[in-house]
Amino acid sequence: ARAGASICSGVGSIIMGLLKAGKPLTWQQTKVHSCYIREHGVRQFLSMHRRSESLGNDRLYYGDEIEYGLLKMDATNRTVRLSLRGADVMQELRQKESNQHDQRGCTWHQEYGSWMVEGTPSAPYGGYTASLVEVEQNMRLRRARLLTALRSDEIAPTMANFPLMGCGDFVHPPPVDEGNPASMSDCVPDSCINPHPRFGTLTANIRSRRGSKIDIRLPAFQEMKEGNQETKHEDIRMDCMAFGMGCCCLQVTFQASDIDESRYLYDQLATLAPIFLALTASTPIFKGRLANTDVRWGVIAASVDDRTPAEKGEASAVIDPDMVGGGLKRMFKSRYDSVSCYIHQTQATDFYNDVPCEVDESVRDMLLLNGVDAPVAQHLGHLFARDPLVAFEGAIHEINDEESTEHFDSINSTNWQTVRWKPPPMPVTCGPH
Repeated sequence: ARAGASICSGVGSIIMGLLKAGKPLTWQQTKVHSCYIREHGVRQFLSMHRRSESLGNDRLYYGDEIEYGLLKMDATNRTVRLSLRGADVMQELRQKESNQHDQRGCTWHQEYGSWMVEGTPSAPYGGYTASLVEVEQNMRLRRARLLTALRSDEIAPTMANFPLMGCGDFVHPPPVDEGNPASMSDCVPDSCINPHPRFGTLTANIRSRRGSKIDIRLPAFQEMKEGNQETKHEDIRMDCMAFGMGCCCLQVTFQASDIDESRYLYDQLATLAPIFLALTASTPIFKGRLANTDVRWGVIAASVDDRTPAEKGEASAVIDPDMVGGGLKRMFKSRYDSVSCYIHQTQATDFYNDVPCEVDESVRDMLLLNGVDAPVAQHLGHLFARDPLVAFEGAIHEINDEESTEHFDSINSTNWQTVRWKPPPMPVTCGPH
């Protein structure tokens, strides 16, 4: 299961990720539009809900995406660094795919890190037993094709994180000293961030909203000396979003038969995803040191934690009328964390929804007034208790709520939880709906 983001369930075709071209706005520019974006994101959801509530008997389709990290090996000096050639490798792979005419090929995408590439099957798998065989076949095909785009001194191992990130000279080519304006990190250069403008802006806006640099603290492994005396080591401290969002992971997206089934599937996966994560036990080392944990969830949650000190309950602050809740309302989790409520309509839903789940009451009430049932209204009210993090010039008031889901997606796609419920995308010509 992808512990770097989420397992997704929802009616609709498989669409993994939200990237667009344009000029992204700074946090100071974005927060002015926060109320508008959130309100119209809800309106866009209601439009989607009306279109899709009568859909049924859709076939089961599913797909996976795997992220790969590129490493540069120096055999002479016995060193390994991140190879920041993700964009070049992706373009080469896309060009090669365009010359292929296989029935089941590969599709290549960008990821947060400039050393990362993401691969997916070119078409989703079907709901047949034979499709299970195709999963591993396509995974092998993706790796084989990726290897053809690497240089002789590059590798792309299936690793969740790069253990030496933040340790000395760990990137190639060496960074140009530009002060790291996006992350302000002391140990990770901004050249590690994908050059697509969304990623640098996302990094800067999270930092700006919280009012400080990212502060990740991971307990270090405590060694035992003779006589069973424990050696105390300080926490592993990291100050950059790349430590978390640079983790490579596996994600699965399912198309359900209808809305009700997708909600049931969401709840089932919400209990299974943390177990899948625990089974990986794949990240015992961060910043060159042994950690006292072996999964990456805590690091990723802290790497995109945009809460103000007041929202974390650490300090008081002056209200900011442009921010949701004035930037003061208590938020118990990072926006990258486990789910806080189940969404399937059953008599037991209220019994199992037993953890703090802050909501935007105005959003929840608006949904209830428009016929959305209580569990989904609670779920969306919880998601929309967050500000949008990235907005684009010319794509705010200009968006038509009946023809686009951009504002909804800007909130839904930046609530990174163990499971994400994704309603159907907008209808397209010759599409399934």
